[in-house]
Amino acid sequence: MIYFILSFYILLALLISSTIRKIFKNVVLKRFFYAIFLSLFLTFWFLHPGSKDLAPVLSIYFINILESESILQMRLIRPLILVFMLILIFDFILFRNKAKKK
Repeated sequence: MIYFILSFYILLALLISSTIRKIFKNVVLKRFFYAIFLSLFLTFWFLHPGSKDLAPVLSIYFINILESESILQMRLIRPLILVFMLILIFDFILFRNKAKKK
């Protein structure tokens, strides 16, 4: 059951990111916002330092703001930036290969 929910969550994240991608006409903006939204949805991290439970970074970030009133959570921002950069680089590499084939 957990695999079904996780698969549905990833599929929904891809669908939302692709929809946002279609909003923009500029190629760089398309890739940038696609990477932002996909990384926001797909980055998972530990609930608490030392915990074995994982959750999406976006939900952990909102809960931490409500509970501790601290806005800057470096333990959450670092994996988010890493996933963002990986998605963005991968997307630009794929775009470059598609442009060369045409």
